[in-house]
Amino acid sequence: MKNHIKLTAIAASVAGTLLMSTALHAAPTHDKNVIGYLTQWEAWKGPQHGFTVAGEATHLNVDMDIYSILNYSFFGVAKDGSLHSGDLRNKQIYQPDAVQEPGSLLYTDVYSSWDLHILWGELEYLWSYPGNEAWEAENLARVQAQGFVPNGNGWLHEPSGVSGEMPIPLKKEGGAPGLIDLANEKGVKVMASLGGWSMSKHFPEMAADPVKKARFLADIDKLMALGFHGIDIDWEYPGTGGMNFSGTEADYANFEQLMEDIRARIGDDKLITAAFKATPAALEGFNWERLVSSMDYFNMMTYDLNGGWSNVTGHNSPLYPYPEEEFAGLTLDTLRDWMVNERGIPAEKINFGAAFYGRGVQTTASTAYLGAPTDKRMVNFEVDGPTNSAVDITNWANFEGQPSYNYLTKQPGWEHFWDDNARVPYAVNGKYFLSYDDPQSIREKAEYIVNNDLGGIIVWQVHGDIECNGTFTSFGSKLKQCSELSSPLAEQIDNVFSQNVVPNAAPVLVVPANLNANSGQLISFKVSATDSDGDALTFSVTGATLVDNGDNSATVTFLAPETAQDVVERVTVTVTDGKKSDSEVVTINVKGTGEEVNTAPILNAPSSIQVNAGDVATISVSATDAENDTLTFTTSLGTIVQTGNSAVISVPTSESTQDSTLNVIVTVSDATDNTTAAVVVNVKGNEDPSGNTWNKDQVYVGGDSVIYNGVTYTAKWWTQGDVPGASDVWQEKDDGSVKAWSPTKAYNGGDKALYQGVTYKAKWWTKGDTPGTAGAPWEQI
Repeated sequence: MKNHIKLTAIAASVAGTLLMSTALHAAPTHDKNVIGYLTQWEAWKGPQHGFTVAGEATHLNVDMDIYSILNYSFFGVAKDGSLHSGDLRNKQIYQPDAVQEPGSLLYTDVYSSWDLHILWGELEYLWSYPGNEAWEAENLARVQAQGFVPNGNGWLHEPSGVSGEMPIPLKKEGGAPGLIDLANEKGVKVMASLGGWSMSKHFPEMAADPVKKARFLADIDKLMALGFHGIDIDWEYPGTGGMNFSGTEADYANFEQLMEDIRARIGDDKLITAAFKATPAALEGFNWERLVSSMDYFNMMTYDLNGGWSNVTGHNSPLYPYPEEEFAGLTLDTLRDWMVNERGIPAEKINFGAAFYGRGVQTTASTAYLGAPTDKRMVNFEVDGPTNSAVDITNWANFEGQPSYNYLTKQPGWEHFWDDNARVPYAVNGKYFLSYDDPQSIREKAEYIVNNDLGGIIVWQVHGDIECNGTFTSFGSKLKQCSELSSPLAEQIDNVFSQNVVPNAAPVLVVPANLNANSGQLISFKVSATDSDGDALTFSVTGATLVDNGDNSATVTFLAPETAQDVVERVTVTVTDGKKSDSEVVTINVKGTGEEVNTAPILNAPSSIQVNAGDVATISVSATDAENDTLTFTTSLGTIVQTGNSAVISVPTSESTQDSTLNVIVTVSDATDNTTAAVVVNVKGNEDPSGNTWNKDQVYVGGDSVIYNGVTYTAKWWTQGDVPGASDVWQEKDDGSVKAWSPTKAYNGGDKALYQGVTYKAKWWTKGDTPGTAGAPWEQI
């Protein structure tokens, strides 16, 4: 037991370190990334999950003096390529043939979701849109200033395109700020994280289909309009597959192209990151030079390396190799060596993971130990569904075997050990084994990052270690803020990264006082900044355009809106030295013409619908108009029946055995201005009487199924003209039997094949590697 030390003495040593780091804690001045995932579902949790009260796990209880980037998690990808709130995730997505239907980008039910409370902060509700009466003037000014306009019986937030039913969720003046506003005050970036384990199913088909990708990128525009500083992609996983979908070799190139498409969409001044599986076998398919040129950081998920799926107990996030590991190479050190030394990936772009949670399993041993055989049985997980797993749900039922650090440390009955090889702790309680990270192991990971010149660290997730040592102040019915918050694991990271660093001073921005402009007038004004450290400065602006003059000043150009009424516009200017920033608002009083200016109507139409061949496609649309003008709808196809500000379009389709699409252009006019929208009608072909549904001229994308010569095949990726059974783009439907190995077929990890009477299972993706030969990625079963 030389390398497996009881933690009594270590705990005392770490406790002293914690007291020291807490007493000396200050805003970080280092240049390392500290990236934390902030989930939109954690806020529902309370004492049974390690928190003092429900509502504690929000942005108001994150130490933004420690984190440099926060990833708001997650937005999911729907079957049509659009993005949706994590609240709208299909909870049956683990089931065969289950898909994710499209949904709203934010779940705007203020009573059933935390989306708006976290992103927009403390809210006040208006149950109707204010009119033009004098007594409603104040509320009307507020809703207009925040970008809300009427939308049928609800509201539309024009800057982002987000809409919802009543009430209107107004940011409360002087109330608790939202995540992005608070982060801007602190100089912290906020990323929109897309995907995650249970919302990645449709990533492959979206990335391979130009139409679906266009919808995806349109929703990226909406996220950036909400104020996010960049996009974090959590496609779990390209090439190797994930929950209820198989990966393909085409995923790698499609991923690379997607990163370039996002970069072109959001610009060079925004961030692009992605979470990657932390095993070289899953990373070899990427063109890393291409990714280096389009992305800012690679976030390596160096956790979840062992768990309920493992055959023997192992560490969740080991720093170094250890003798008891089931599979060699699943460590931070091994991955760094492969990425930096073998592939030449810039170390400063690599962020390694820190787990603020543990993983518990049950073993067959009466007293568990590192390397003990695990005891698997069928478990019905909330997210994964029925799964054969050794997960410990006896001790960690509310966490499904993944207790957060702030909960597991309070549980009695566990004997704690330190693995001197892997440099991480673990704990034993009878037959149960728990792998986790503590302040000492987190500190050593941070030191490893510094010593190897890596970019920084990613944390899953920011509320896993928080402790409220004070009292809570409520902001509305949802938000609560702790008066004295500690984050013992995050503080270790900050302490290590901040050592021997010269403090950085924030730049100081100077902007003009209130300005005046006439309706439609183009005006320019100058802003300037100073920096006591002499750092290079970068200017940016929202609500206008900007030219950097190169002398620590910039010229801002603002185009006043054409308006009949006097209005007040605001332009936000920001200057940064790369570490800290300063923002100021310039108020511009716009003089109206006194003449009415027409506003184009707002059209609400679905992006796509589906109909069977031979049936009539029915499209329901509606519109609103700020001036309440009479509206007229027209359509490029079919017939239209209008009722007030709504209309129903009927488009007949022809009988066919082939899938096809129709593009319907809908237009609404107020007699002065027009607004149009394109609706894609996906026409599903009927089955061929002969039984064959494959057509050599038809384009198929990943997930499409056909019948050919009586056999059902599923497309792995985009294809046209490739004969099923003769090309590895098609996968034969699994009827339960193991098929003979084929040298032209691509196999994913876990796939089985029969070769010379022996059954083999693929260890990872392979094609052309003969089972049973030396070095082949096959194991006999």
